[in-house]
Amino acid sequence: MQNKTLFYILLLMIVAFLVFDFFTIFNRKSKFDISYYQTIVETDYSTTATITTIAGLSFKEKKDMEDYKISYTRNSSATFIEYFKRISQEIGKNLVVENYTNSATERAGLLEIKEIAVINNLVEHNNDEYVLSMGKIQINPNSNSSFIVYIPKEAVLLSADPTPTNIVGNKIYWSGNILKYFPTITYGGKK
Repeated sequence: MQNKTLFYILLLMIVAFLVFDFFTIFNRKSKFDISYYQTIVETDYSTTATITTIAGLSFKEKKDMEDYKISYTRNSSATFIEYFKRISQEIGKNLVVENYTNSATERAGLLEIKEIAVINNLVEHNNDEYVLSMGKIQINPNSNSSFIVYIPKEAVLLSADPTPTNIVGNKIYWSGNILKYFPTITYGGKK
């Protein structure tokens, strides 16, 4: 009888710990919210493209912002280059980060993160067609996000997948949370 009671007490303790763990896992929130996010991709008639991302992060606590800024400044370059190595393996393309710069600036109570990367092999060139693509790499947009691709001014846009929100001249634009994956843009010779 005594062993059964001990077993039930032990089982009750395990269940209590599991419930507590599930509660903390599901209620764990990020220390920041993404207020806005913009990606700008600039292409030309080469295999290289420049990607500029700007994100505004709002933190509940000033200390969390400072801690994140310090951590980001220390680790962002290595993390970024490692990220593109993993993507290269996933999509079967040898993406090479030729240049990378970043900054983290406090602006109007937000931490603005800006990254500029020059990436080779992001554009494939076949005859007179150029294809900007990273396969179906997922993007996690929010309602205040935008994704813009600039092709050369004299280029002809042949296709864009998914369908853009707007196209004005050489600017192809998606806004809000409609873009779920990195777009594939095909453009060709001169108009």
